[in-house]
Amino acid sequence: MKKILMLSLLILFVAIPAKAFLYEVEVLSQEEVIKLSNAELLDLYTQASIERRASEAFHHGAGFQPRDYRQYRELLGFIVRLRQEIDYRHLETTAVDVELGMSARAADYLIK
Repeated sequence: MKKILMLSLLILFVAIPAKAFLYEVEVLSQEEVIKLSNAELLDLYTQASIERRASEAFHHGAGFQPRDYRQYRELLGFIVRLRQEIDYRHLETTAVDVELGMSARAADYLIK
């Protein structure tokens, strides 16, 4: 019985820090969203999309530590910003995407 209790407490202490840092984007009401400027709206959309993707990876990736999660989330954000600028300039990344085994559809998923 003591072993079960100790194991339960250990799991609880591991789970609490993970829950504390998840979902760093503040969810706004419809009225607050309407008041955002175009730039604020696009930035918040980008951040929320990054948060969603990083959270999915965190929940599906066993062994993710909070530091790893933040680094992965930052990388996703960087990729999104790069893709947006590449699309804005009408540049192609087909060779890189093919080399890395990433289809254009998968790359587009990162910015949706």
